[in-house]
Amino acid sequence: MRRVAGIRRAAAAVTAVAASATVVGLSAVPAAAGTATAMRAAREAYLTGRYAEAVPLLRAHLRVAPRDAAAWVWLGASHYASGEIRPAIWAFESAALLDPAPEILLWLGAAYARGGRTTEAEQALQQARRADRGQAGVIAGQWLRALRGRRAPVLAKDDQAARYAWVVRWYNPSLSDVQVEVIVRSVLGYARMYEVDPRLVMALIAVESGFSISARSSAGAMGLGQLMPATARQLQVDPWDPVANIYGTVRYLRLQLDRFGGNTALALAAYNAGRGAVMRYGGIPPYRETQWYVVNVMALFGRLSGT
Repeated sequence: MRRVAGIRRAAAAVTAVAASATVVGLSAVPAAAGTATAMRAAREAYLTGRYAEAVPLLRAHLRVAPRDAAAWVWLGASHYASGEIRPAIWAFESAALLDPAPEILLWLGAAYARGGRTTEAEQALQQARRADRGQAGVIAGQWLRALRGRRAPVLAKDDQAARYAWVVRWYNPSLSDVQVEVIVRSVLGYARMYEVDPRLVMALIAVESGFSISARSSAGAMGLGQLMPATARQLQVDPWDPVANIYGTVRYLRLQLDRFGGNTALALAAYNAGRGAVMRYGGIPPYRETQWYVVNVMALFGRLSGT
């Protein structure tokens, strides 16, 4: 793996955690707690949103099992969920040193991205995408498309067609001028018709397909907004026609916004996983792809909106 000095530095960190009895938070862990017990308790704490409790338990486990890559990932995820990005990066680098699996590289790339280390994020995510053609690869591709949007201009909500066209060309320079114009006019027109922020539509399409008219996922999703066959039939649109696809994308997104009281995150989760899953779990479903998808679209939407 071409990863570098950062991961090599993490090697020393692994040893340090194993050797040190004074790692922050270890005093809070009962001495009688075995490593398996600590690990179980840490997972439970993480899964119930008690991230601060998970950290010392995971450190206790890693003190006696410093080569447990999965525990390093749980530690990184706990820090990440708490907004503690530097220790999250350190933990994910330690995990990647031990096991450069696509899922670990995905976490590492996400932490780098959140920490503003864009070049390293792109390297880790590209490695994850190349190594995995399944779910991890799909999510890595979405992250990479969201990262590209960090260099896109801030868009106004009103009709600044030239700026919208720049973003479309940035993502897909192979499109003709006519295709770019069709996409921009369709996004702005249908967003206005259905009262959806056009920058949200742009972010969704960028993450879904990178503005590729012919994109098709392994699950069968089609076109710019990656409409599933059943959704395209329901909306009576041809998903390979860019105008019809954008119409279906905006209309379907509007339906989800209406169903979930205008909550953008829940609407995006429903767009990705189906409204039934959101209703069943009472929020964003615990599906890794859906959770990353919402994070990526919301982050790019914020970037395009200048927030």
